[in-house]
Amino acid sequence: MKVKQFKNKVLSSNSYALFLEEDNRVWIVDPGDYGPLIDWIKSKNKILKGILLTHAHADHVYGMHDLIKDFPKAKKYSSLLSVETLNSERLNGSLYMEMPFTIDSDDFVFLSEGDEVRLWDNYSLKVLETPGHNNDCLSFVIGSLLFTGDALIPQKKVHTRSKRGDKNAAENTISRIRSTFSPDTVIYPGHGEICTLLECFSA
Repeated sequence: MKVKQFKNKVLSSNSYALFLEEDNRVWIVDPGDYGPLIDWIKSKNKILKGILLTHAHADHVYGMHDLIKDFPKAKKYSSLLSVETLNSERLNGSLYMEMPFTIDSDDFVFLSEGDEVRLWDNYSLKVLETPGHNNDCLSFVIGSLLFTGDALIPQKKVHTRSKRGDKNAAENTISRIRSTFSPDTVIYPGHGEICTLLECFSA
């Protein structure tokens, strides 16, 4: 499996495309800027199989509407706790970014701790609940890769000042990640650079 990183204009968030060269199905983690995403998908002759949300803040979901218009059959995955945030311009933060929107979650597939999502025949994703930055935060494990969203950002303290943030939960999440995964686990964060778990905490 290969991973393509996209750096978005809104708050420099990251989006990721998960793909196999020999398969036409692609998965997107946290869709941001629509233009670069759709241009890349078309250039690779891919179709969007599904969208995976680490959490429902605006800077990680604002590309969803346009992507779903192009690929209405794509599945959408998030935590059940994301419903309230997706449906509120205030909670998802889009109101304060002067780009107010909500996202209809009626046809989402809701994920929780320990769930697995089959990406392709030989690749599955495992779900971890990693609250703290927001109550709906999920991280995704694929082999030695860990997609953390904003639950873990390299060399940064987790931002917990949003309405659904929790400092103690964030500290517990970080402790859990550090004790569960090996130092050479590759972290794909919601902001910042891809790095190993060891590098995330290096000065």
